[in-house]
Amino acid sequence: MFPGGCGDCSMMYYLGRLLLPMAFSMGVAESAYAWGPEGHALIADMAEAHLTPAAHAKIAALLALEGNKHLDQIASWPDAIRVSEPETGPWHFVDIPLYAATYHQARDCHVDAATSDSSCVVVKLPEFVYRMVNASLAPRQRLEALKWVVHLVGDIHQPLHTEDDHDHGGNSLHLTYCGKNTNLHAVWDLGVIEHQFSWQLGPNYSINRGAVYAMAMKEDQTITAQQRAKWTSPDSLANVSRETVLWVNGTHELAWAAYRHLPADAQASGWENRYQAYAWPVIHEQLDMASVRLAALLNDAFK
Repeated sequence: MFPGGCGDCSMMYYLGRLLLPMAFSMGVAESAYAWGPEGHALIADMAEAHLTPAAHAKIAALLALEGNKHLDQIASWPDAIRVSEPETGPWHFVDIPLYAATYHQARDCHVDAATSDSSCVVVKLPEFVYRMVNASLAPRQRLEALKWVVHLVGDIHQPLHTEDDHDHGGNSLHLTYCGKNTNLHAVWDLGVIEHQFSWQLGPNYSINRGAVYAMAMKEDQTITAQQRAKWTSPDSLANVSRETVLWVNGTHELAWAAYRHLPADAQASGWENRYQAYAWPVIHEQLDMASVRLAALLNDAFK
């Protein structure tokens, strides 16, 4: 566990549920990054450290098509194209009602108006896994699928990407966190991780990859053999659709607490430090879990 907090900055939770309709009427953009580039890079770095030699070699050959060497270099690519390809936006999340118990595709998965196909992370992740392992596809098509798999395994482990409470997965629930005007979704994407490690995004959401890699290797050492066994299935590739539903249901179980831990009193003092203390252990385990599952999936796919 690593120290993290917001120090003495002024903190106020200022948009309650009664004000959410106002936020909707003004138009609220979806959060641009799930986990943020740091979170996705952490997952990619930890997963890459556990690739088999065969998987590493085959993945390296795909990455080399675009001059890359490591998974962290492609982990946030699906976020980078969301502006130019807005139809991909719903692929990153699923709208399970906050207090629903489990995922139901007809209720929760966005339907693409152009194709009438279901279009959410629970559907798109297996689809890209199948494309990634399809040897009849061109290598660049398989590389694009790999990019999506690395990214969406991360997304499906972010609790605010697996719920909706009539607030766009927390995007419309505005607040300040450590002096920054933001929203609940972005606190989970970026805020908690950045405050935990005192990181700051650079221009165009660039990150210090060296610092992130060093922390990923430290984080990776905290994962026990028991956790790795618990979080994976020996047939995850053959049953990827089933596994994806299990993953999203497990993540969704964590979402309601993200709201419950917000302060009832808008003037509450020091709530962000308490929120950080609650949220970081949850995020810490979800990042670890995503990395373990990603490594197992890639090893099975690239034997």
